[in-house]
Amino acid sequence: MENLLIVLIAALLGMVFYTYAGYPIILYIAGMFRSRKNAPEDNELPSVALIISAHNESRVIRDKIENSLQLDYPADRLKIIVASDGSDDGTNSMVREYPGVVLKAFDNRSGKSATLNRAVVGLEDDLLIFSDANAFYRKDAVRKLVRNFSDPEIGCVVGKLVYVDGESSVGKGESLYWKYEAFLNWLESRRKSVLVATGTIFAIRRELYRPVQSDVANDLQIPADIASQGYGVVYESEAVASEKATSYYREEFMRKYRIIVRGLTGYRHLGGDFGSVFRNFQFISRKLLRWWVGPALTLVYIFNIFLLGRPLFTTLFALQSIFYILALAGLVTGRGNRQSKFLYIPFYFVTVNAASFYAIATFLSGKRYSAWDKAETTRDFGEDQGERPELRLVGSGDEKPAAEKKRKQGKVERIT
Repeated sequence: MENLLIVLIAALLGMVFYTYAGYPIILYIAGMFRSRKNAPEDNELPSVALIISAHNESRVIRDKIENSLQLDYPADRLKIIVASDGSDDGTNSMVREYPGVVLKAFDNRSGKSATLNRAVVGLEDDLLIFSDANAFYRKDAVRKLVRNFSDPEIGCVVGKLVYVDGESSVGKGESLYWKYEAFLNWLESRRKSVLVATGTIFAIRRELYRPVQSDVANDLQIPADIASQGYGVVYESEAVASEKATSYYREEFMRKYRIIVRGLTGYRHLGGDFGSVFRNFQFISRKLLRWWVGPALTLVYIFNIFLLGRPLFTTLFALQSIFYILALAGLVTGRGNRQSKFLYIPFYFVTVNAASFYAIATFLSGKRYSAWDKAETTRDFGEDQGERPELRLVGSGDEKPAAEKKRKQGKVERIT
């Protein structure tokens, strides 16, 4: 019996190691034989439709529009569209203050994926860029995304998301998590095979867009659809969007929980087909196995109890217990601005894996999500608004005339 438990513990810990370290090593080796070079910027800029998904975003929509109007891209080649999914908090009225911005307002809330399906209807622009209302682009972000399409083999370009103002345990952990995700994107991009898009900043060729299923995340399905059509999916680290990190444990827990439920749903709907055998391998390694880390570590801890008579496993049990105690301490002191990595890293790791445990149980029970509930603190910049300008202003005041010029162009439309 003890030998069986030892084998099981070794196998489970091996899976965890592979998920976080083995897979990146394989990607690095694979990329050595198919490394891609950065594409040069094209002199003839394509037309771009920047689609901003919004549901009750009155707290940030003006800032997002101002940020978009200041982007360094020709006004006659950039169309700014706000796809409003059943907003009833004044968001639509605020968008109408900008005549140069197209408002596609849908009366009944149907979820982000369904809203995007309706928003792209009738668009004839060369490229589509997808963004969220609380994600603020650097001035050159669109140009950096677009330059990759000079390679005719590229169908989707994924930008880089950075988190700001993450002073809580949750915020610091999320920032660290996205640095790791960016590293994986870079490794996958060398094979033109980035698995998942960054939902706040990614671009595709318009003619490659296929309708997204309502209960599947668009940043999961769209890259899979692009790859299945024979096009590459790459990562552009210089196309940067900034977003405020979540502040509270419950918000981040529920956000990860919903992401994983939708990811498992997407895996089922797509039938495990993400565009190629290698991309299927990527999904299993990067996502599916990672979602099972929570249950795996729980089993390791339980199995370890029956092996406490062995010195090696007594030490292992002690190390696990210390790790979980540190995670608990991170929860208790989570709002501290100077919190040590010894607390917020264990805390965030446990939070994410607890959410995956809950998400797997939810998925198996048959529950699904089509509408997305945003994390409210990612829209909360404080009463004095002191932090907001650093997130939205991508240039200096001398660019205001260009923004004013863009406001005067375009149209407003309502869709029911």
